[in-house]
Amino acid sequence: MNILIVESHNDQYFVQALANNMSKNTSENNDVWHIDEFKHSNLEEEKLKIVLADALTTRTVTKIGIMLDIDNSNRVSRIDLINRCLEKSIADCDFIKLETKIEDTGKLVNIKLTEEKEVQIACYFTNIEEKGELEDVLKEIASQKAYFADCLFEGWKECFEQKGKKVVKTGEAGGDITDKQLVKLWVDFYKRLDTLPKKKRNENTTDWKGICLGYTDSEGKKIKERASDIFNLNHSVLEEMKEFLRLFN
Repeated sequence: MNILIVESHNDQYFVQALANNMSKNTSENNDVWHIDEFKHSNLEEEKLKIVLADALTTRTVTKIGIMLDIDNSNRVSRIDLINRCLEKSIADCDFIKLETKIEDTGKLVNIKLTEEKEVQIACYFTNIEEKGELEDVLKEIASQKAYFADCLFEGWKECFEQKGKKVVKTGEAGGDITDKQLVKLWVDFYKRLDTLPKKKRNENTTDWKGICLGYTDSEGKKIKERASDIFNLNHSVLEEMKEFLRLFN
């Protein structure tokens, strides 16, 4: 059994949709876990440590993949974070002291837990040109016209400036709203307003689970996912993520 650890429900459903799109067999033995159920939560070291401990103590686990947003961090800092959490989780679970650490992304590392058991662990950081998060990727790979999302996105920025409000990059001080928050809103408007006629907008069609994995309607009919219709799942931006997922085939 393989366990993929992601940050939120949004990440969980998109990773599952991408894996399903790559191959019907890719996700058969992969369980995708989220660290936090809230899509606007920041990554917390303690929560990652707890989820890692749960994964390490899963009896049938053989591979663990950790997929985090790189945000405004960098690969070295993110890898250090994972190694810290991994070391603490292994200690909390009374496994053999960690001797091998993760040094790079996209490479499986053998971690010995007991004399009889070891797991392979690898990590990947969602990014565009070494910055950003899943929503930045989704905005980049959107495949339909984004009239509502674009107009609202640009209109808000102009309105903020007129009202004396300041948009800043995530992590910068002194702002009223971050570019990260605006991109999340862009994606939300795109999936709701630009990709559906008004009469078809409902909880199932606009929820990430329904979008990415499909759903069953009130009459028991299976409705196909639409992620592959509104996002270009063959975009070059996704190639590194796909290479990572192939480690868990």
